[in-house]
Amino acid sequence: MKKVLTLLLVVAMLATSVVMLSACGKKNDDFVAKDAADLLTEDFGIGVKKGSADLLAAVNAVVDKWVADGTMAKYEAYYTDLAKYAEDTTGTVTKPEAGDLKVTWDFGTATEVITVYTESGFAPFEFIYENEVVGVDMAIMNEVAVNMGKKIKVEDIVFDTIPTALQNDTGLAVAAAGLTISDERAEKMDFSNVYYSSTLVIVSDKEAPITSVKDLAGKKVGVQQGTSGDLIITAATKEEGYSYKTENDAGEEITVTVKAAGAEVKQYEKYAMALADLKAGRIDAILMDKLPAQTMLNAAE
Repeated sequence: MKKVLTLLLVVAMLATSVVMLSACGKKNDDFVAKDAADLLTEDFGIGVKKGSADLLAAVNAVVDKWVADGTMAKYEAYYTDLAKYAEDTTGTVTKPEAGDLKVTWDFGTATEVITVYTESGFAPFEFIYENEVVGVDMAIMNEVAVNMGKKIKVEDIVFDTIPTALQNDTGLAVAAAGLTISDERAEKMDFSNVYYSSTLVIVSDKEAPITSVKDLAGKKVGVQQGTSGDLIITAATKEEGYSYKTENDAGEEITVTVKAAGAEVKQYEKYAMALADLKAGRIDAILMDKLPAQTMLNAAE
């Protein structure tokens, strides 16, 4: 009997090893980002420290102009390509040309500072390139600072600590981190006008893609701590579920409730850590914003 049990254990261990090796061998292109069918589009805004009316107006001036004249879309495309170049380890990705886009800013002799709280793992909105935080949000705030005769100081911190850091700052400060505008966050900061609208996507195996939050029931789901994806899937695991308002075909406002009973939520400081666990088979999916998800998966390996 002992020999039989030993043999069974060896077989089980070998099977587990095969599965783990198979999972570890997965690449970015083994996964796909699918729109979550049961979620609304979310709007991004720059969070400004409450009571900073002049700073809020200056941010809105840049946001409104860039959205209207197409500059914002150009920055999104440029920084998406630059993030791919920055992550390339194969030498096959060409550095993108900025063209008529401003990618450096001259602050002259400015001494007054606008502190920019961010988390640099969210390309193309913010990421590290040549030891500096760059991206769409940084471009917005650099332009704002120049227009106001000031300069920026970037504080790259853990994402879910950003609202508190902004509240506690005693000077001019913003939260520029691909923040979804929400009533809860609006209690802690004033939001700029919308500069980007995003859908949440589910990153999962392309051979068996997951396309809705409800289908995450019983799955292990990776999120960045404190993000909309974290808040939504955490609410969906509870008895009351995650609810949002929308309109039916008749134009009437209705409330939709989404549940994902039994989903196990795993929180990460950075999406790169979640992707590593997804490739290794330690989680089944990642819930995150669409453009950063596409940028992440399209990075050359």
